[in-house]
Amino acid sequence: MNRIRLLLLALAMGSALLVVRVQYEARRTFAALDIAQQRAQQLQLDHDRLQVEVRALSVPERIERLARGALGMVAVTAARTDYVRAPRGIAVSVPTH
Repeated sequence: MNRIRLLLLALAMGSALLVVRVQYEARRTFAALDIAQQRAQQLQLDHDRLQVEVRALSVPERIERLARGALGMVAVTAARTDYVRAPRGIAVSVPTH
């Protein structure tokens, strides 16, 4: 009878320790999940902010102003267009995209 009691006591102690360990792991996992959710929220905010910045930087007027000012580019006109003719007998392919 004592062996059965000792066995049951050992089983009860073992299952109590297992419950404590499982609860500890659950708390650790929950804390890691909370940290990951906060990180995901921060990344989403960063993504949204960057999208707004891209939209602001890609405004056509801004790009044209930079092209004219910083790069010295000008609009194409018929007066500024030079046509080059290929010598006769040479096949020229023109991309069509």
